[in-house]
Amino acid sequence: MRADYAYTGTLATIQKMKNILLIIFTILSLSCTSNNKTEKMGIFDNLFGKKSQKSEPTPDEKKTGENSVKLMNAEKFWEIISTTKRNSSGDYEKQQAGLEKELLKLTAIEVLEFDNKFRTLRGEVYNWDFWAAAYIINGGCSDDSFSDFRGWLIGQGKTIFEKAVDNVESLSELIETNDGDWEGLSYVPTDVYEKMSGNEMPTGIQENFEITGDEWDEEGDDLKNKFPKLWAKFGTN
Repeated sequence: MRADYAYTGTLATIQKMKNILLIIFTILSLSCTSNNKTEKMGIFDNLFGKKSQKSEPTPDEKKTGENSVKLMNAEKFWEIISTTKRNSSGDYEKQQAGLEKELLKLTAIEVLEFDNKFRTLRGEVYNWDFWAAAYIINGGCSDDSFSDFRGWLIGQGKTIFEKAVDNVESLSELIETNDGDWEGLSYVPTDVYEKMSGNEMPTGIQENFEITGDEWDEEGDDLKNKFPKLWAKFGTN
């Protein structure tokens, strides 16, 4: 008898809980018919743990003045560069427009982290060997032009860039050098950030501005002797 009584009591309790839940559900359902339907339904999301879905960055995510010294993941960075290079068909201006398009898909903080990675790589090749390569390829190269050259070189993609880091004379294999018109790509992240957020881009990382390596003499045969492959390919410029 006690067992039957306990069983009957349990069923009654379950039924009461069902009735209570039904009432709650009915009230919330009626509430959701108002103009705030989406907001009200958020209650269910909180109660039952609805998973969020990745979407395009919101306006609030794009507008930020937050600083970061974090670098974008190398794989993601080079994939963006590869996409812009591939879609440009060798047109450097199209590549710049393509980079703007890709960066606008990101949040402002991600654009800053892309720029951090870009400037880190540009600083890594701030040495006399790369300046010599730019000088030989272009038949002369100012400080500003050398900065643009390093940005353009990053834009050629991971394989060409890393191969040049291993051996700068590999740049003698380049087929297209855009006639020394290298300006542009380096400025895209800053322009996108400001267009996206309405703010100036924060400082981010401190780029390397200390040149390394052995200085060369532009007079005489110094460049020809140090970089014979580059000189043989471009030395007549």
